[in-house]
Amino acid sequence: MYLPKKQGIQKKRILDKIYATGPISRIDLSKKLAITPATISEIATNLILEKHIHELGEDETTNKPGRKKILLTISPDYSYYIGVELSEKFLSFCLSDNIGTIIKEKIISYDSWNNNKTLNDSLFSEELTQFVTQCEDYHPSAIGIAIPGHYDSLNESIKTNNPFWNNFSFTHIKESIKIPIFLKNNVKCMAIAERLFGEDKQDQNFIFLHVRRGMFNTYMYNGEIYADKNHLIGEIGHTVVNPGGELCECGKRGCLQTYTSESWIINKAKLLYENTPHTFLKQLVSEKEQLSIDTLIKAYRLGDEGVITLINQAILYFSIAINNLLMMMDSEVVYIHSELFSNPELASYLNQSIEDNTSLVDLQNPTKRIFKPYRPINGALGACGLCVYETF
Repeated sequence: MYLPKKQGIQKKRILDKIYATGPISRIDLSKKLAITPATISEIATNLILEKHIHELGEDETTNKPGRKKILLTISPDYSYYIGVELSEKFLSFCLSDNIGTIIKEKIISYDSWNNNKTLNDSLFSEELTQFVTQCEDYHPSAIGIAIPGHYDSLNESIKTNNPFWNNFSFTHIKESIKIPIFLKNNVKCMAIAERLFGEDKQDQNFIFLHVRRGMFNTYMYNGEIYADKNHLIGEIGHTVVNPGGELCECGKRGCLQTYTSESWIINKAKLLYENTPHTFLKQLVSEKEQLSIDTLIKAYRLGDEGVITLINQAILYFSIAINNLLMMMDSEVVYIHSELFSNPELASYLNQSIEDNTSLVDLQNPTKRIFKPYRPINGALGACGLCVYETF
């Protein structure tokens, strides 16, 4: 249905607010968005007729006399999206509806391919085309691609310091697939999905911290990704925590990621494996190339002194970095997304370390910390969130 430009913008704002806050009444939408009740009512009626939203029922949380508010919420199965995450270790695909319910998913570990296959743009296009074909019955409205870096729209490539992606181009993919395609940094995609699909939806300012091969953080401020066009913002892994530390690939010494990123932790564990005679790591894997975060967590719990030192040091510097962020950013919630901190014991230790290193306690409000369980499909679902954000 055609809407005048102003009303179209208002429609997007209304949908965004319903997504981000959960069920909300017309009168509360009017107050929060400074849109007249009559306009809210008109647009909401159209959205209900389109089956994009529906009335959930009366608001039972208030005891005020008089007629109770009728809550509006997003309708499931209104539209469908394909999300993809490109990773150095795997490809993940999912099909979700417009509220983030996963209907189909597929994860391809590069180890599962035969030796004649290596990931390139042609192979990625082939795998994506196959998944799109499998989802044809749902008529997906768009495809989102979460990338391990930043999207260079001029060259249709990935901006990153990881040479793995140097020759990876999206030109052929965009030409061969006739569905709209949106691309964005994987952590930004996950932050968008957290705002739209997450369980803790209160439309708050939040920080989303991601720790994998490298480290990145996104700041969601007033419903928008802060400094989205500045690719330097969010590179928390390259903030210096120890000027006398090891040389990072960025050219500086003592960057946070040299202590806390999974790739650096594993590389240091390989040195332990080679040079420490009695490490538990040798009992857990037969060769150093098999070391993983799961292996290190097991060694940590077994009491391996070298691994304990590695992980405790990673937690210390990470906790300091989080506290520094919270002194500069107005954030009610911090999401921590990491395979390492999916372990409850290490999550608890990080929480304690954050509290132990908190200063100026009287000047700040407590910030909620949520450890988001790591799953390989999270980035792909984040890309579905990107599609919803770009299309409503």
